[in-house]
Amino acid sequence: MVSLGINVGSSSLKAVLLDGDTVTWSSVLPHDGDVKSTVRNMLSNEAVPAGVKTLVTGTEGRYLFTTGNTIEPISIETALRYKGLEVDAVVTMGGEDLIVYTIDADGKIVNNFSGNKCASGTGEFFRQQLGRMDMTLEDVETVPDDARILSLSTRCSVFMKSDCTHRLNKGQAKKHDIVVSLSNVMAGKVADFLSRARIESGRVLLTGGITRNRHIVRFIREKCPEVEFLVPPEAAYFEAFGAAVLARENGTPLPTIDTLLRPSTIGFGTLDALHEWQDRVTYFDAQGDSVKPGRDYILGVDGGSTTTKACLIDIETERIVASHYGRTHGDPVAALKNCLTVLVDQVRADIGDQSVRIPLAATTGSSREILGVFLETQGVYNEIIAHSVGTAYFDDEVETIFEIGGQDAKYVFLKNGVPIDYAMNEACSAGTGSFIEESAQADLNIRDIREIGPVALTANAPLKFGEHCSAFINSDIRKAIQHGATRENITAGIVTSIVSNYLNRVVGNRTIGGKVFLQGGVAKNSAVPPAFAMFLNKDILVPPSPELTGCFGVALLAKRKHAEGLLDKSAFDLEALIEREISYDRVITCRACENLCPIQVLTVNGHRYMFGGRCNKYANTRKKVEDVPVFDYVSRRQELMFNGFAPEQDGFTPTRPYTVGI
Repeated sequence: MVSLGINVGSSSLKAVLLDGDTVTWSSVLPHDGDVKSTVRNMLSNEAVPAGVKTLVTGTEGRYLFTTGNTIEPISIETALRYKGLEVDAVVTMGGEDLIVYTIDADGKIVNNFSGNKCASGTGEFFRQQLGRMDMTLEDVETVPDDARILSLSTRCSVFMKSDCTHRLNKGQAKKHDIVVSLSNVMAGKVADFLSRARIESGRVLLTGGITRNRHIVRFIREKCPEVEFLVPPEAAYFEAFGAAVLARENGTPLPTIDTLLRPSTIGFGTLDALHEWQDRVTYFDAQGDSVKPGRDYILGVDGGSTTTKACLIDIETERIVASHYGRTHGDPVAALKNCLTVLVDQVRADIGDQSVRIPLAATTGSSREILGVFLETQGVYNEIIAHSVGTAYFDDEVETIFEIGGQDAKYVFLKNGVPIDYAMNEACSAGTGSFIEESAQADLNIRDIREIGPVALTANAPLKFGEHCSAFINSDIRKAIQHGATRENITAGIVTSIVSNYLNRVVGNRTIGGKVFLQGGVAKNSAVPPAFAMFLNKDILVPPSPELTGCFGVALLAKRKHAEGLLDKSAFDLEALIEREISYDRVITCRACENLCPIQVLTVNGHRYMFGGRCNKYANTRKKVEDVPVFDYVSRRQELMFNGFAPEQDGFTPTRPYTVGI
């Protein structure tokens, strides 16, 4: 008998056609949030007999079909029984879920242990992290087994993402090390779940698409040496296989493709259309200029977690004459070299082979320290100051800065151009650019980040996802997809969710002044500024090239520091910098305190530098920080209060018989 089984997963669609005991064909396709189109393509490209008995399994997605359906545990039990597999547990490792089912002697599921909505142990997080390093799932097979295993935070996917990004940015790890380390963490999740299920020996079946990662399977076996792990040929589509077997008795005839899917209802609230708020957004006109021979320029660099930005500004006019905004891909030095290559091309387009003088250079961003070492500049400054200086250049009355980057989100409140309050996201990616991009790519098949804004602005009713953690919002997105919401309304919902997250989690109850500037790479998304205007009912100002505000600001800051005598001029040659190499010689242990920090010894341009550590000991050594006389206001206050204006103790007469405890 011929039967068809379909499994609608959180990120992929699986189908199996059985003819007796033979698998005629099987298919696993990512649905990219569009289940209806994916199932149409799958069934159109495969040979499917008319009216074949069909059964659909999955969670929410199975209700999209007009055919018979069943829950995944029953499909798993059926597949086990049909294959004659006697196991103590089944581990399903999918795109969003990690579940351990315990099995009794009769092949029945007696209990299950699932995750707590944390994405760190799932296939989707692994795939997203590969994308941040410009790698694909196919590249994992080329990763050697002897790559280094690093200690990564396992509390949540965002902490782990930060760990991976910062290790790459600081040159503490290579991409292969991150891949193997992530695989080790995911294997640790499986081992932990098996421990909770009290599975310390016996036989365990591994299923799900993640089983195709040989490193994860290897680590699982190493962590549970007393357990025999089985990976069946049908592992990637095990639930669909069980549904196909079960369809022989409980399936219903497959209807025509036009009647296979039923209309669905959407269980989310809606917001105003974003395009209705576009008139509350003001964009500053760009004031670009061209390179001129014989002038001095400043190189500003902003090394971010996901993108690296660089610009040249004219030291006299303070205008940007060349700039580039590119991906970091986990290698900040290589990303900077790519930026410098583009700057060289732009300079040559303006003045040919004539050279330019660059006496000052400065860095900011999460990889500012390593890039400062590479450039051999003492101009290394934090993002808060750099963005404040860059924004105040366009309007010295600015009071509030919202800056949203790839992984960090910042709030700055200024008074007279000086930051007096600031806040950053507490390791939550739901209010950052990487969340918008990764959700749009993974769930909605929007591959070009530049398309997100225009798609969101065409929405007539953005979905109200709320301000949850990124793992919860991803679940909401997939639920909306399976309920049949339009891609436009979901995309606009993602945009509004990060704005809501930012305002509630980063800004909170802090002051929002009259003039609000929005900047960072996310401000280039044309739907984000109207979303801020809608939530705040305020006018939003966007500076020219908002993604360059950090590198522009740090270049202006370098000029200011030089004028104050705090940054010396040097000579920076773009082409020489492109050819420059940075070598990681060895790692030593700092024994200045009980932390025993590992310190990387770097060699740049023939000079050796110490890099790393929890404190600024070696950073201050590189910057030649010297003690300078400062006025100690606290000591002076103590002196005045207890000596200068205090009564003499011998002649002191109490006016009240009180004793005060502080």
